[in-house]
Amino acid sequence: MALSLLEICDRALDEISSVSKPTFIVGNTDPVAVQLLACARKVGEELVRDYDWEQLSQTATVTTTADISLYALESDYERIAPDTMWDATLYRQMRGHTAKRDWAAITNTQVNTTGITYYWRLKGNKIQIEPAAADVFSISYEYLSNIYCTESDGTTDRANGWTADTDLPKLPSDLFTNGVRYYFAKSKGLPYGEAEAEYDAVIKSRQNNNVPSEAINLAAAVTPPGQGDLRRLNIPEVITDF
Repeated sequence: MALSLLEICDRALDEISSVSKPTFIVGNTDPVAVQLLACARKVGEELVRDYDWEQLSQTATVTTTADISLYALESDYERIAPDTMWDATLYRQMRGHTAKRDWAAITNTQVNTTGITYYWRLKGNKIQIEPAAADVFSISYEYLSNIYCTESDGTTDRANGWTADTDLPKLPSDLFTNGVRYYFAKSKGLPYGEAEAEYDAVIKSRQNNNVPSEAINLAAAVTPPGQGDLRRLNIPEVITDF
């Protein structure tokens, strides 16, 4: 069960006996509460920035407009998941992210308008496609959200981070408990080596188990009946662009 912000901060101080626990966090002017809130926000921003969590994975859809090449990203966009940009209308993978040098070559070369393959890149915090859309179609992509907590209902996102003591983390609570303990102890000049090691260990453990590993069949290859010389290779399936 997810712990609230207040419960996270309370548990973070369990092993720091020299500090009195505040009865509330958000809006409390007590220096301990102020520091705990700062640490909780720092942990959330760090976890979003440095790691890929399935809990933060989102799918976005963009509908193009004829002759327009730039499109806004989602308001909670942190970074795009590699190789997920697709022309969802024609079911074709779009080529990108395209480097500046390659983009210059593409944009200065005559475009074949028959069976267009669209290229994309990020520019000015927007998605830029080349060539500009010839007509209306849909683009879909997967991205990592920068929102790490919700309201007490567990579903309404907190776009600005922790806002109330009853807010809940979208990631496992022990990540925040150990992170807050580490950063709080460090900020107060208390021994923090053990807390840092525990925080790193929890991150590693949670990351290793966050997404199931792809199953690979190591059994001998079998040719289906009626398939002649068709060979089946025991390697993960890969979607390619045709």
